[in-house]
Amino acid sequence: MPFDTFYNLPEEKRRKIIDSAVKEFSDNPFSEVSINKIVKNSEISRGSFYTYFADKYDLLIYLLATFKENVKRIMEEAAIDRAGDLKQLIMGLHKYIFDLYQNETNQKFIFNVLIYFQTHLDEELKNKNQPLPDLANCDDVFQLLDLKQFKFTSEPEIKQTIDIAFSILKTNIYNTVSKKLNFQNSKKSLEEYLNILEYGYRGNKNA
Repeated sequence: MPFDTFYNLPEEKRRKIIDSAVKEFSDNPFSEVSINKIVKNSEISRGSFYTYFADKYDLLIYLLATFKENVKRIMEEAAIDRAGDLKQLIMGLHKYIFDLYQNETNQKFIFNVLIYFQTHLDEELKNKNQPLPDLANCDDVFQLLDLKQFKFTSEPEIKQTIDIAFSILKTNIYNTVSKKLNFQNSKKSLEEYLNILEYGYRGNKNA
């Protein structure tokens, strides 16, 4: 994550660095991202960059953490609008991510980050102390839900269900990007998998 020197910068300068970074990560897979290009487009020196971030991985962590904060806000709004229903919260988050994906820069950023890290096991990343931020924190989601919707009352089981739901969403996003699905097909696929989770795979779902 950024050093304090980054947060002490004027907002306009921080925004310029962020915009340059998003463009570079959108234009290139992680292994080819150039700090030189980022600092050139940001109009800062390479030395200054390293007073803000440890390296390009640290910068990516910050970009994804910022996205995660937006996701958290959307989830909070979705939980209120959908009365704390897990399935509907996931569907609302899916629409938010899909809408973001319509922007070409966001589309390329998601492709390069999601697809690349799904298919490459870089030794550089294995040795990092900071893992990539997950899409959502299970504890945060737990607090947003109406627990009466679950047939079990055990907190660990509910959190396992949340984990499965978000795993389904992440797989859906991956498939949407890699197969270039439109919104309706992506939504339909997600709903089908969430229905299986909601009703279970045994017995009569109408029971």
